Amino acid sequence: MTKAASLYRRLLRVHRLLPREIRFVGDQYVRAEFRNHRSVTDQRLLDQFFKQWTMYLETMEHTAMKNKKKGNNNNISGGGASWDVGKHLDRETVESLDDDKAEQLLDLHRASTGGSGGGGSTGGDDNGRETGGSTAMPPRRK
Repeated sequence: MTKAASLYRRLLRVHRLLPREIRFVGDQYVRAEFRNHRSVTDQRLLDQFFKQWTMYLETMEHTAMKNKKKGNNNNISGGGASWDVGKHLDRETVESLDDDKAEQLLDLHRASTGGSGGGGSTGGDDNGRETGGSTAMPPRRK
């Protein structure tokens, strides 16, 4: 089995621990990213691609282990317990994203939180970006 296939399978496997709605979004994103990188031949880009997905996998596996230690064996959401999945991005990281990546991140955020954009239960800034709450993304500078 290739490095890519092994990583791909492990990612989909760890997503089984997620709530159904988040799992669907995560699985679709993994499939699309791996499909989009099939024809990449630049080794630097591939190394970065595998590094980032491996870091994500390790974060998800660590979260699952913490969940299991606390007795929440069903999934990362803990059967009603509050769980932070993944890690929060600091303002500097979000501000450094190009517009396409920032929009992609915002789309993922909306899909994973069930939000439709600005406002919602967590409030919003003047640009329609959600603010406040544990899942909100910080606003980006223009």
